[in-house]
Amino acid sequence: MRNAIFALVLIFSFAAIADNSLEIAKIKKDVTTGFSNAGWKYDRYSNLKSLDAHSAITVADIKGPAVIKCIHTARHKKQFTLTNEGKELLARGVVLEIWFDDANEPAVMSPLADFFGDGCNGEAMYFSTPLIEAAPWSYNCYIPMPFKSRAKIVLRNDTDVNTMNYSFVEWEPLPKWDKSLGYLHATYDRKCFQLTPKSNEMFFEIEGTGQIIGRQFSIVSDEPLFEKFFYIMEGNNEVDIDGKERIIDYLGTEDSFTFSWGYQNTFAGLRAGITLIDKTGLKRLSVYRFHDHMPIRFNKSLRWHINWQHEKLFTEKPERAEPWAKALANDGCWVDYATVYYWYQDSPGEFKHKPLAPVAERQKTLLRSSVKNK
Repeated sequence: MRNAIFALVLIFSFAAIADNSLEIAKIKKDVTTGFSNAGWKYDRYSNLKSLDAHSAITVADIKGPAVIKCIHTARHKKQFTLTNEGKELLARGVVLEIWFDDANEPAVMSPLADFFGDGCNGEAMYFSTPLIEAAPWSYNCYIPMPFKSRAKIVLRNDTDVNTMNYSFVEWEPLPKWDKSLGYLHATYDRKCFQLTPKSNEMFFEIEGTGQIIGRQFSIVSDEPLFEKFFYIMEGNNEVDIDGKERIIDYLGTEDSFTFSWGYQNTFAGLRAGITLIDKTGLKRLSVYRFHDHMPIRFNKSLRWHINWQHEKLFTEKPERAEPWAKALANDGCWVDYATVYYWYQDSPGEFKHKPLAPVAERQKTLLRSSVKNK
């Protein structure tokens, strides 16, 4: 009986794969390709607005119902500016906003580099996933973004630097709006806190109906005790859904990103990756995971927090607890997290994003040092 059930599962799985593999071959008559250029005023389209200091450009303004299939834009940390000065500000100084329908808030708001998983202020290696990629000199997003009546994609330059940007958007119309479709959201947050044995830090909270499809963390610390991200990686990732605690409880942050025994090497996978890691000195880590294979769904609310209180190997073992207590007594153990969460929600833009810090603070690799007199 068990073998028969297993055989049926395989048959249905292969059938689903075959069905999806044929989608690209389906001929769809009278379906137009939507396309929009932006930013590059230096040849054919001299009327395009450039991404100058303290200005914004509309990359695309689209009537729905439709679905955005691709967003391409220049990677500014490693991209030329008109003067080639100040470009260290641009990775987090250029901001992506995406607005849907008649919402009063953008559904997506994030520094450009962080939205594309280019962590630690644009220092990640090149990588590619089915949803986002940091390619040589550019970023690309393939996350489907359906919308009912209107979508507006905006790049905002918060810096004092005029930059050369080229962006485009590709989309297709939908025959009609399907109420079961969600609107893509993404939000950036950054927090710096002192990591203690009692730490239980909230990283993301949302009310409404939807599903998490991914997240990206950039973690930085210069605490000597946290070499190789010891202590940092040990927090339990607890996901409370619809008022019920710990529906998901990943026993270690690295495990929540599908890695084991810490963060060993750089790796770029289809759904998870370590795109930057420095284990000593100024410790820097950029890591992503996507849940498109099985989104984390919520009907009313979701709370994602990391809890270090139950890590007995670190809180109760004297050889680890005592050095931790000593470092804390010296005002150490500071950690700096920059995060992006991606999710679909049934409303086009009711989420309240946290205000972004000024550019000079935003571009700092580390907001607070654990080393005195540094």
